[in-house]
Amino acid sequence: MMNRMIISVTLSVDREHLDDAFLDFNLTVDDEYIHPVDSYIDPAALVASAAAEGEYFIFTCSCGDPACVGIDRGIVVGHDSGHVRWKMRNPLAWPANEPLPDWAQEVELVFERDEYLSAVKVALDQAKALIRHWNGPGTLWVGPGDMPVEMVLDLDIADFSSVSAGMFMPGDKALH
Repeated sequence: MMNRMIISVTLSVDREHLDDAFLDFNLTVDDEYIHPVDSYIDPAALVASAAAEGEYFIFTCSCGDPACVGIDRGIVVGHDSGHVRWKMRNPLAWPANEPLPDWAQEVELVFERDEYLSAVKVALDQAKALIRHWNGPGTLWVGPGDMPVEMVLDLDIADFSSVSAGMFMPGDKALH
């Protein structure tokens, strides 16, 4: 059975600094949040995971250091002809100075490749539209750490038909 991922992006006002705002990426798998409440999605890692295999810290702290929220291992992303696979530990986050609970286990989530790419592309397009239309007087926070707005605007998902034909790296350059 395939897993289903849904990603949405919203623009929220900062409660402490009302002139500032932030993009909030929300990701669910099979209608469940799989990440700690106090973690954020790194849009650059998410987009990279759609383009290439590897270990990605898709969920991280607002400062950009996943260890701050107890995440010591990234999600290992694999690609095959029609699927994107996530291998990760459950729980994703756990205090570094505590032993893992007895129920900790490795899990694999399997997504239809075209659905995964579409979900990431739609979320990225949504984020870019929110950035372009935001005209508040303060600062717009778009990702972990001090991720510049331009970095999110420069992110791109390769053309779907080209990606399906082979493995692509960020920048839309084919590896044959």
